[in-house]
Amino acid sequence: MRLSFLVLALGCGGVREAPRPSGAGPALAHASTDGAARHAVDAGQAPAFERNARGEYVLPLGAAALRVTLDGTGYDMGVNGVLDWVRRVARAVEAYYGLFPVPEARLFVHAASGRGVYGGHTGPGSVPRVDIQVGRHASLLELARNWSLAHELVHLALPNLARRHHWLEEGLASYVEPLVRVRAGLLDEQDVWREWLENLHLGLPEAGDLGLDHTPTWGRTYWGGALYCFLADLELRKRSHGRSELRDALRGILAAGGSIRVDWPIARVLGAGDAATQMDVLAELYARMKDEPVHFDLPQLWRELGVSEQGGAIVYDDAAPLAELRKSWVRGG
Repeated sequence: MRLSFLVLALGCGGVREAPRPSGAGPALAHASTDGAARHAVDAGQAPAFERNARGEYVLPLGAAALRVTLDGTGYDMGVNGVLDWVRRVARAVEAYYGLFPVPEARLFVHAASGRGVYGGHTGPGSVPRVDIQVGRHASLLELARNWSLAHELVHLALPNLARRHHWLEEGLASYVEPLVRVRAGLLDEQDVWREWLENLHLGLPEAGDLGLDHTPTWGRTYWGGALYCFLADLELRKRSHGRSELRDALRGILAAGGSIRVDWPIARVLGAGDAATQMDVLAELYARMKDEPVHFDLPQLWRELGVSEQGGAIVYDDAAPLAELRKSWVRGG
């Protein structure tokens, strides 16, 4: 499972940060040694970047652009290895939303000692800024496995919310990030179900907890927010008989002008998403979970979806009541 320290952006002008890996290392669900992550390691061709007069590497993304600054050099994989990783993840986010979330963004990749990818954060503004640290000795496979950059870029697609709604900012990025990577062929489907099976219960209320708006703990912020998104996604699929999903609501928020470049109240965000799906799922679930600690029977839900982990392997039951919804959930219909 993904073990993380809580890094909350309290009083930081809306900065959003990815949860940082603890000493236990990256999550198993994000660290397959074969499958999609390994297929993503083929940075043989030069990334589709242009170099501007300021030394930035500019990646065109439809009508948008991502301007990348490499703050430091000496990567074992070379500059092209880092840039190709950025290209893959940025285009995966673009594909999930149907367009890159903002017209222009700046990404600063900071060279760090050691291996792997370290904590990142995303700041708002007319040209949002994303910062992330990459170890000079990181391998191409380590970058392909890593979730941090996708998490940060997903933040670009949601308006800035009040502090008490930080759970939606972080929970949405935690929930959507693996879906973004699976649908771009950067992650295996079974790894997503494993992560949810092993971690979504961390978002359930503990003794003394209140609703999501009033319990800013690590578990309720990241996994409580992710659980809200998961349950909303499930309800959208059930009510539409599999024709609608959370991505439709998120695209609707973007189409209404909602991104990290603007500050919106949560009611406006959820309203835009509900308008796009023509269902009131987001607002209804928020009303249920915002003030009171709501408990959900996740083991029963996994049985209804027909998914379990047995001996380290993900096992599917296609005779389960909600199996048809599960089949298209991760990869899309």
